[in-house]
Amino acid sequence: MVQFLAEAAVRLDKTQAQLEDEYYVMDLLDVLDALDRRRAQEALAELNTAIMSQTTDAEAFRRYADLLQRQAGFGGGEKAEFDEDSFERARRQLASGRG
Repeated sequence: MVQFLAEAAVRLDKTQAQLEDEYYVMDLLDVLDALDRRRAQEALAELNTAIMSQTTDAEAFRRYADLLQRQAGFGGGEKAEFDEDSFERARRQLASGRG
């Protein structure tokens, strides 16, 4: 049992005392199973991405990467449009020395 708790502590990045105080042994088995499933899912996602990057056309892979970024909460905001009027106004100010 001590060996099991020590290995579980390492896998869950907890101390053995934390496991003994905060978890029931039966719950630890479920937590470790869930951790294994999550790691396997992450590995499959990485494998899928690696394979897709080599086998799909560039546009399809870009769409896939954009979808993953939106799902992860990255980006997704509207792209800023280039404001040519403001750019020209700033350029004139800098040229006249007022910037």
